[in-house]
Amino acid sequence: MGAQPIEPYGPTDQLRSGAEIRRALPPPMRSQFDQALAGAVLAERAHILALWSGIVIEAAHPSGDDQVRCFQDGTLEAHPLEWCQQQEGSTW
Repeated sequence: MGAQPIEPYGPTDQLRSGAEIRRALPPPMRSQFDQALAGAVLAERAHILALWSGIVIEAAHPSGDDQVRCFQDGTLEAHPLEWCQQQEGSTW
């Protein structure tokens, strides 16, 4: 019987390495990622990888841009926290 975990530790949908993030980026963004990572000292590397991991998610699902446009033109359906709490019957 081995000591290997059945599943990897941590979220499996999170990109962890520079190579994984680079592959997932749209080709036009890869040179920007390369520049950001190349100029980073070791202490900054984790922050840059986390930042670009989020950029990959946003590039894959750009609906956030649509929400910003709707907000800017006044058509975004938004409610205050109290309204959401009332709808769910909670008081976070």
